[in-house]
Amino acid sequence: MLDQIEDFCLQYGLIPPGAHVLACVSGGVDSMCMLSVLERLRDRGGFTLSAAHFNHRLRGAESDGDEAFVGAWCRERGIPLYTGSGDVALEARRRGRGIEETARELRYGFFHEVADTLGNVRIATAHNAGDNLETVLMRIVRGTGLRGLGGIPPVSGRIIRPLLCVTREEIEAYCRENGVPHREDSSNESDEFVRNRLRHTVIPALKALNPSLNVTGMTRLLRQDEAYLAAQAAQFLRENATGLSVSAGKLSALPAPVASRAVRALFGEKLGSAHVEAVLALARDGGPSDKVSLPGLTVRREYDVLTAAPADGDTFEETEIPLDRPVIIEDIRLKIECVPYEPGGIYNSLTNFPIKRDKIKAGIYVRPRRTGDVLRLPGGSRSVKKLMIDRKIPASTRNRLPVFVSGDEVLAVYGLGQSVDSLPAGGEPAVLLKTEKAEE
Repeated sequence: MLDQIEDFCLQYGLIPPGAHVLACVSGGVDSMCMLSVLERLRDRGGFTLSAAHFNHRLRGAESDGDEAFVGAWCRERGIPLYTGSGDVALEARRRGRGIEETARELRYGFFHEVADTLGNVRIATAHNAGDNLETVLMRIVRGTGLRGLGGIPPVSGRIIRPLLCVTREEIEAYCRENGVPHREDSSNESDEFVRNRLRHTVIPALKALNPSLNVTGMTRLLRQDEAYLAAQAAQFLRENATGLSVSAGKLSALPAPVASRAVRALFGEKLGSAHVEAVLALARDGGPSDKVSLPGLTVRREYDVLTAAPADGDTFEETEIPLDRPVIIEDIRLKIECVPYEPGGIYNSLTNFPIKRDKIKAGIYVRPRRTGDVLRLPGGSRSVKKLMIDRKIPASTRNRLPVFVSGDEVLAVYGLGQSVDSLPAGGEPAVLLKTEKAEE
């Protein structure tokens, strides 16, 4: 088994020469086997070995006993040990989360903190082929896709799993033959957790049909398929995406497995299937201004382009424009000021507007568009909404387009024009409403 694990580590590059391996040791049979194997491979692998133990404080004296047991074993062999602890039950109640989920978050948080202090570290966990089978079955029960069916990968960032190639039976045989002791976790006998119910009932029933049941080969092949499809999606985005924007037509023309991965890669790896399907439907069938809400993002279709923006960052607050000093609207980075108007002067008539003074008795305000806003242009009155559509203003920016008003009357709209009713004639007193992009 030692040679099998060494070959597995070499195949996947789990432990580069000169690396520092931090073995996560609970005291159970899997982690004690891993620590023993790594200790034996340390010299011929050319790496440094340390251990880490996290006390979840869930089983009182039994948890403390686990910590003492691991500590004694490491001291006897001169293996540096880092210990941490946390009140998982209390933290789970505080977060409103499950015990298993909270325990994992605290445990891995501690392991990463230790690794950060050690330098070139690989964090080794004792997941084995049986854990891989349980994980695949759990994901099937909850609903999954190809990535989920790929099970537990041998390496995830700096986390490595050197025992993934061996079964629980092989691990137990190794410990018996090599005199490696371990502690039994009483919580493993409880059927309160889904994984334990699978381990105690479902897997024995499956192994009665096939005693050699093992998904290691299957998950390896599926991870290869997943990697290929993800690479195709990444290449598509490199060639067709700019920031958080992509062509709707090109996205919808992709094969479905590549399109779904492109959506997740662009808008969020943790998107559920319903969100992915909604984005693809928007790309395929959406109107020129339709949108889809995602966690933290809003994806809009702007004619043939899908563009995402933060869900809460697409508008700004109404602000009064003083007549005696400039103001900067931070949300849209626009500087606005009223300056003396000189008839005959040259200015951009879509961003600077001469306003008759008798039109601003109620003050000048800038705000986002509102339902019912109308701009009276030389060719007749038009709703601001229709003007934006006609001028092909992207839907994602329409609520950020400044509308200048006095009372209920629209004086001008940035980028669209000015109401003929607010234009000064002859020598009428007026101010020039001047805008420019504010510096970052």
